[in-house]
Amino acid sequence: MSEHKNPYPGENNTGHFWDDDNDIRELNNRPPRWYMWALYLGIIAIPIYAFYYPTIPWFGEHTKGSAGWTQIVEYKEGVAQLEQYRETKFSDTEKAITESSLEDIVRNDDLRNYAIKTAKVLFGENCAACHGAGGQGNDGFPILADDDWLYGGTLAQISTSITNGRKGNMPARMMGISDADADTLATFLVETGKGEQGKPNPASKALYMTKGCIGCHGPTMKGNVFMGSANLSDGIYRFKADDQKSSVIRTILHGVNQGHDPLTQDAVMPSFGVSQVIDKTQIKKLAVYVHQLGGGVAVKPKPKPKKVVASAVEPAAKAGRSGKELYAKCQGCHNVGVGGAPKYGDKAAWASRIKRGVDDLLKVAKAGKGMMPPKGTCMDCTDDELKAVIQYMMESAGAPKAKSAVKANPLKAVAASGDSFDAVIKAADANYKKALAAKIAWRDTGKMIKEAKKTKDIALAKAANNQAVNALAQATVAGTAGPRF
Repeated sequence: MSEHKNPYPGENNTGHFWDDDNDIRELNNRPPRWYMWALYLGIIAIPIYAFYYPTIPWFGEHTKGSAGWTQIVEYKEGVAQLEQYRETKFSDTEKAITESSLEDIVRNDDLRNYAIKTAKVLFGENCAACHGAGGQGNDGFPILADDDWLYGGTLAQISTSITNGRKGNMPARMMGISDADADTLATFLVETGKGEQGKPNPASKALYMTKGCIGCHGPTMKGNVFMGSANLSDGIYRFKADDQKSSVIRTILHGVNQGHDPLTQDAVMPSFGVSQVIDKTQIKKLAVYVHQLGGGVAVKPKPKPKKVVASAVEPAAKAGRSGKELYAKCQGCHNVGVGGAPKYGDKAAWASRIKRGVDDLLKVAKAGKGMMPPKGTCMDCTDDELKAVIQYMMESAGAPKAKSAVKANPLKAVAASGDSFDAVIKAADANYKKALAAKIAWRDTGKMIKEAKKTKDIALAKAANNQAVNALAQATVAGTAGPRF
């Protein structure tokens, strides 16, 4: 680099050269006009942009801009456009899924494929954070890509899990198990889970049978989907760890979801349906997606419709599940008396409860008590079904059997207590009101009753009663209420 007298007279340069041969020099020309115009336009555009869009830092925040634009707004607008496109293009398919049962969706190839494809996005947004993008699970969150189901693998059971959520429950130190016995039991469980490669000590199974494990996980160690108790005979672990035995010991000693214990294992799934995070149609899609992802229980072919034969007998109302059937959900705790639960068949434990009656015990069952969550493990039970299982357990301890309530037939005609005018008109009035309530009354029956009361005409009263009785009889034969005429 050198400084010289300008060897290029007439050239607008600075006289500064960057090499010894004076070939590389610094010119002093004005910037091009287009460049200056671009600069001026940029200077004008900056305040305009800053006025409309969030730009200028301001005391830890920034100016919001008068246009109200944000990336979130732009994202929502894009999603809205996508939803509008879906509604336009797939409205019929969406409607079909909404109106179809889960089984019918799976049976229909088009509906099933559409549900699976659209649910993949729903799964990524709502489920993948815990269960993994492919359903491979994470520590504390079950694998969904296998056929090992804690709460059952039918479409209905999967849908119930998504809608209502799940909360695991296992007491800490069942039957006061010691640290040494917990270590022995954990070794037995881990070795059993290895299958043919494992070497469980048969003598250690006595701990499994006597320390309360059998109550929930069963004598075969296969678990119970009604309670969400795990299958302990395989090598699938919800609480995976590098040292699996230590994790099992922790679960035995500190339990699951025992809030008072900081070392307890956490096992909670939120209720997507109750919280309305996703709608019912989206829950259906997710249920179908998870069902195929993990090889759920196969859906049976749709049965052929049965030939309907008209009958004069009034159809019986659909009965709820029996107490004996529902007890499968309760036996894990009540078979062995977990956490102070009254044992099945224990007369001493049930004596005071039997005195309180089913209605009082129903309130306790619905609210939960101690280690028992609300409704026990039967979140889908109705009040009548809860009463049935409570009655079933009470009867096991010597309580008298409940009298079966016979539902009165609302269409059964009232017979007149005698042949007097008062008796006949009273029966006619009662039968007409029944027919009126069922919307099958004849219009002139009411006029006849009104006229008979006015004239004290017993023949007219009998005719009105016969009309009302005939209307009720016709409705009974038809099996349904018809129009008034």
